[in-house]
Amino acid sequence: MKYFKHNLAEIPPEEAHAGSGSRQMLFNPDAAESAKWEAVTKGFIPVGSVFDWHKHEDSDEMFVVTRGEGKFYCEDEETTYKAGDIILVRANTMHKIVNNGKETTEGFFIRVRI
Repeated sequence: MKYFKHNLAEIPPEEAHAGSGSRQMLFNPDAAESAKWEAVTKGFIPVGSVFDWHKHEDSDEMFVVTRGEGKFYCEDEETTYKAGDIILVRANTMHKIVNNGKETTEGFFIRVRI
């Protein structure tokens, strides 16, 4: 097959980051839908929750914020995020996301193998 089509409404959410949020897997990496993408997910971070310190070995990550606001930490740096922001994180870099806003943070997480 030369293309894959999915509908967000048909993808069930699953727990993410030890229960601090949830995500929808937009494709199955084991199904070889792409050799370069490690994961493409839509993430949900409830108010007051944290996707705690972690890194993605050998994969760059892009976080496209579609709703909400909070703080993003990358090693010894921090910044705020809001809807419309795009955050790129290099492979093997420790980072975390804190939702200290007033609504659930939603966004797309795209990890590409380097």
